[in-house]
Amino acid sequence: MHQWNVWHGTQEKYQIFDSLGGRFNSEFGMESFPHLATIKSFVTDPKDLYPQSHVLDFHNKADGHERRYIHLTQLIQAEALMFGYRGWRKQWGENRRCGGALVWQFNDCWPTTSWSICDYSLRRKPSYYALSRVLAPIAVGVKRKHHDWSVSHARIPEFEDWELWVVSSKMEDTTVDVELPFISVGTGKEIKPKIVNKGVTVKANSTTNVLAGTIDNVNEDSHVLATRVFVANEIIARDMDWPQPLKYPPDRPVKCLVFEEREGCHLGDSAIDLAPEDEQVITVLGLKGGDEPLSWTYLGAGEQ
Repeated sequence: MHQWNVWHGTQEKYQIFDSLGGRFNSEFGMESFPHLATIKSFVTDPKDLYPQSHVLDFHNKADGHERRYIHLTQLIQAEALMFGYRGWRKQWGENRRCGGALVWQFNDCWPTTSWSICDYSLRRKPSYYALSRVLAPIAVGVKRKHHDWSVSHARIPEFEDWELWVVSSKMEDTTVDVELPFISVGTGKEIKPKIVNKGVTVKANSTTNVLAGTIDNVNEDSHVLATRVFVANEIIARDMDWPQPLKYPPDRPVKCLVFEEREGCHLGDSAIDLAPEDEQVITVLGLKGGDEPLSWTYLGAGEQ
């Protein structure tokens, strides 16, 4: 099925993308701006380099699109596509409820604001990296139950259930250790003891449900669920579930740290969530001695 009731149609919330699919989801997506360097390549007059200029709007053929912030549109695209693929992949291990999904779209045929995950200049958007992680041979997912904040004066629920699972496309079972800290959005500190499950058997070509619990929004600080999966003491997968909708400007934990997509450079990863005391190393190919460091930004760092 084609599923456009998030971007178009009834404009459902992307957080429930997984509930809007079928046995095979042949088209779905979310728009975002191309990178700033790509925009500057087709906006030839600096006077047109501002949000909603005629030139920028001409290079966007969709209605109803946020036309102000480059990074925020790319972040939301990454989140939306991740919610879709993560949930539908989980359903493969649930009696084959979903057998696959095709994202619209991979790249562009001209420089434009579009649904692509690589822009016209082949600069990768954050969604490219988000999908590469959620579609890895072994991936972990953690998610609190969706609550519709757009009704009843946007009150958060007193309690929210959450679940954690691991998916595998490998043809043999895998033994893993799973860790789940609960980290305050405000302080970056753990609000209660983390959960550690050792020796979990991840079923081959399937989904393995690992943990479940309940968030107490009355007595607990607003927090993220920051899970990691280990094989032989090496981290092979991460996921971080945030309070929805995204409205916090945190410095720790950090949401969607994105690095510059500089021509001639190749990033091993980007658009990552960071938790305190969880070091992540990103490889960069193509930088030479004396080159300027790559620029970066994240949610709340001052979007452009």
